[in-house]
Amino acid sequence: QDVVISEFMAVNDGGLVDEDGESSDWLEIHNRTATVVALSGWTLSDDPGDPQKWGFPDVALSEGAYLVVFASGKDRAAAGSPLHTNFKLTDGGEYLGLFRPGGVTVEHQYGPRYPRQRPDISYGLAAETRSLVAEGHSGEYLAPADGSLALGWKAPGFIPGAEWKSGPT
Repeated sequence: QDVVISEFMAVNDGGLVDEDGESSDWLEIHNRTATVVALSGWTLSDDPGDPQKWGFPDVALSEGAYLVVFASGKDRAAAGSPLHTNFKLTDGGEYLGLFRPGGVTVEHQYGPRYPRQRPDISYGLAAETRSLVAEGHSGEYLAPADGSLALGWKAPGFIPGAEWKSGPT
């Protein structure tokens, strides 16, 4: 997708604060393209049966830019001001979708339900991936069934024991 709901927080107990001083739930829209996207006519919804539940005002999202929208139930959609949906997010999981103008085409969604959420922990897409080991190199690994390894493997000079396996990445 070109524009995604990159992240959201359904239980904001003290993180990001809105302009009213409240810890409203929020979501973040990310334009992954190299062009400006006009969001006028685009919609957000927590109900797949009502894809045009809340509409964006006449705002543009620059290439690679992010936009925070509060999911507060306050229903504010004025360009140049903080945006607030007319619905809130639930911690138990529900549908969340971003729709192109007309409400027919789903641009991005968490459906049929996003998983149960925990307080002050956001949920979303990985921002980037980075290869730490080049493909084809040999590596050693161990996946213990308990916590016996602890963090000793991170210590300088750690030498893997005989139970470790090796193979190509």
